[in-house]
This record gives sequence, C-alpha cells and structure tokens, in this order.
Amino acid sequence: MDSVKQLEREAMIPLSKSKSFILLWFTTVISSLSLSMFMFIQSWYVVESLGMEASLGIILVCLTTMRMVSMVIGGVVADKSRQTKIMCFSDISLALLVISLAGLFTLFSEVPIWVLAVNATFFGACGGLFEPSRDALLPKVVKIDQLTRANSLLQGAIQIALFTGPLLAGILINFFGYSIVLILIGLCLCLSGIGVLFIKVSNDNLNKQEKVNQPFQVQLMEGFSYTWNSPLLRALFIITIIVNFFISGPLMMGLPIFVEGVLNGSSVDFSFVQGGFTFGMILGSILIGLINIQRKRGAYALYLIALQGSGMLIFSQVNSIFAAVGIIILIGMLNPGVNIPLISLVQSHSDQAKVGRVMSLIRTGSLGLIPLSYAVTSVFLGFGVQIQILMAWSSLPLILSVVILYFVYPILRSAD
Repeated sequence: MDSVKQLEREAMIPLSKSKSFILLWFTTVISSLSLSMFMFIQSWYVVESLGMEASLGIILVCLTTMRMVSMVIGGVVADKSRQTKIMCFSDISLALLVISLAGLFTLFSEVPIWVLAVNATFFGACGGLFEPSRDALLPKVVKIDQLTRANSLLQGAIQIALFTGPLLAGILINFFGYSIVLILIGLCLCLSGIGVLFIKVSNDNLNKQEKVNQPFQVQLMEGFSYTWNSPLLRALFIITIIVNFFISGPLMMGLPIFVEGVLNGSSVDFSFVQGGFTFGMILGSILIGLINIQRKRGAYALYLIALQGSGMLIFSQVNSIFAAVGIIILIGMLNPGVNIPLISLVQSHSDQAKVGRVMSLIRTGSLGLIPLSYAVTSVFLGFGVQIQILMAWSSLPLILSVVILYFVYPILRSAD
C-alpha cells in the first residue's frame, strides 16, 4: 500500500522538479548546441580557411545523409536496448570525434577537405543515434498528460540551441581558435554523456523494453508495418512528410531569394527575416508548453497546418520587409504548434516497445524529403518560375491536404 502511494506521489511531480526530465532536457540542449556549433565550425573553415565554397555541399551531404541512416538504425536499437546507454554512447563518440579533429587542427596548418568529410560522416552516424533514444525515453520519464509540455520545452530548447550555436562558435573561434573551441565542445559532450546515465526510469517501464533476438531487418520492417497499419500513426506519418516537403524548399530555401529578388533587401534584411522565423519557433514552443493541449490534438494540428499554408500564401504576396518579418514570425510560431502535438500523439499512442522505431521512421521520412524539396525547388527556379509564385502554389497542397486528411482519416479529428 505504501509503495502504491509512493508511486502516486512520484507521478504528481511537475516537470520543473523532475530530476530525470531536467537531465534529459540538459543533455538534449548540449547535443543540439554541439551539433550546431560543429556544423558552423566545419562550414566556416571550408569557406574562410580553405576557400572551397563549392565543396561545402559535400560536407553537409556526408553529415545529413549518415545522420538520416543512423536515425533508422537508432530507432531499432532504442527499442531493444537501454536508451540512456545509447545516448551516452552517442555523446561520448561525438566527443572523441570532435577532440580528434581538434588534434588535427593543432598538428597541421591545413586540414584537407576529405578529412572533414570523413569526420562529418562519422559525426552524423553517431549523432543520429541520440534522437530516437531520446524520443523513446521521454514517455518513460514523464506522465502521458505531460508529454505536450515536455516536448514543447525540449523543442524550444533545441531551437534556442540551434540559433545560438553558430553565434557562440563564431565568437569563441575569434578569441581562441578552432582547436580550443572543438575541445570545449568535446568536453561538453562528455559531460552530457555522463549526465544521461543518471536519468531514472521506473522498473515497470524497464520491463516493457523489448527483449528480442530478431534480425535487424525484421525489427525494422516490424516497426514500419506497425506504423503503417495503425490509421492514426499512418496519418501522422503522411502529415509530417507533406508539411516538410512543401515548406522546406519553397520557404526555407526560398527566403534569401525572396528577400533579395522580390523585396530588394540587403543581408541585414535577410537576417531580420531569418531571425524572425527562429524567434517565432521559440515563441511558439513556449506558448504550446503554457497551453499544454490535451484534447483534440490531431484536429488542432490540422487547423494549424491550414493556417500555416495560408500564412505562406500571404507571405508570398508581401512587398515590404516589415510585413515579411511579421508574417514569418507567425509562420514560425505555427511550426512547433504543429510538430509538438503530433510528436506527443505518436509517443502516447505507440506501443512502448516500438516507439523508438516509429519516431525514427517519422523523423527520417521528414528529414529525407528535405533535400528532395530543395532539389524540386531548384528545378522550378531553373525553369524561370519566380519564387513568390512557387511559394504561393506550394501553399495550396498544404491547405488541400488538410481537407483530404480531415475526411479520409476521421481518427485525426478525435485523437487526443
């Protein structure tokens, strides 16, 4: 009886007093900050020191491609192993890679581009293991009705880390140089890797961990079949793909083109627009956390997708920087407003033994389509289609998909 009462008291612990959630939040911030700083350092070194701007794409492709593949593998591993150990392995491996690269910067006056590409490949492979384990661990650390707020705190922290990482790296490089900054990143990752081991998960949740010896391919296909055979998870998977495909290329890739070609703006104007989007995402994450939506999250996300498409349509028609910044802040706020409820739905409606694979498939599906969205946008721009027209036409599938999904998947309208 006493043990039951103790469990009830533990279940009532708010997020601000949950040591396990605070540790998970801290390690997520460190990993996201380290990733953004590392990518900035590699990119800046290729451009500023090597003068090989055209080869910068090689580094980014190596990192993002391996990260995407690693996330698929990480989803399977997260469902059969202790998530905290995987996250520790990911952080410590990244720390070793970063510190090794710092040694190369110290020993050689110039690090070849192929060395950076190899390092980026391993960095993406090790870093991609972190997110699926984190997503699978979160429902075991917080209560189901805390998932929306917990995800909003995590996503808000990630956006702040991704925003401040390049700025912090640039300042530190100016004072200390590449080697010292890389060593600092490595030490932070070591601290994160050690800290994640102290995250506590109840024995009940540990017992739910899948203990199987099936081949990797069988477990991967099992995760895909489970996702696709569930009407709700299949709908959420489709939504994620649609949103990322029609927004990533036309909007994110098109922002500098739109500011320079349509608004006749300068680099400062572009920084205001780009910063407005990031500010909107941070603000949106905070608001979602405060509201902590528990009912009709599926319908809520659909409405916001339609509003996001309408916002992009309006944005394509503006002709002043002031109006562009105002609308892009709204679009940025809607982004976590869509993503956080959807992530929470996946985590709360998935089998605990398969949530790692489900989340990794959904994240990989959306991440994998971003390069394709960039490529399709580039093709249309190459054919002479103006970016404002491309944005306007891309907003229509977003709005139309909401109407189709609303009627084809009625479970979205009632999913909590």
